[in-house]
Amino acid sequence: MKYLFYLFTIIVLLGFNLGLFSSLQVGGQIPNLLLLLTIYFSLEKKNYDFFFVAFVSGVFLDFYSAGFFGAFTLAFLIFAFLIHLVVNNFIVLEINWKSLSLLLLGSLLVMNLILWVYGLIVFKLNWVPDYESLKIYMSKFFVSFAYNWLLLYPVYLLFGYLKNFIDNFTVRRRGIVS
Repeated sequence: MKYLFYLFTIIVLLGFNLGLFSSLQVGGQIPNLLLLLTIYFSLEKKNYDFFFVAFVSGVFLDFYSAGFFGAFTLAFLIFAFLIHLVVNNFIVLEINWKSLSLLLLGSLLVMNLILWVYGLIVFKLNWVPDYESLKIYMSKFFVSFAYNWLLLYPVYLLFGYLKNFIDNFTVRRRGIVS
């Protein structure tokens, strides 16, 4: 049941991305709310729900992107797994604005590099007629980082609300709470 709530949340955030923020572009960039949600799910140490969120978010973004299918799905799965691996095995992370900003910076860098490499590979295999250079990806990077950074905390609040709602829903469903 919780995966239906995750799916609904992803669809709503995608709707905000494509509907509201497409008319509020800054420097030709819109925020990636699905990226932010995937970052927060990757920080969870208890479960592996981030794989579902990363996969579904990547597939939805692939449907709406003009690039070769699979780039966003691969990028989301890789950076989500890297965040989860680093947070669980190497560092103890306190969630504050500094650590979230650093995670956002790293996630955007990894995602842009994977998208660029993926585009270059499918271009070299002659599956697409052209590709964007790394210079184009990096020229959009700082505006994208700033715009996503502005929405870092609101999506964190949504994530906290979603986790509390699912926890309360599953407890009530079991009949533990009267």
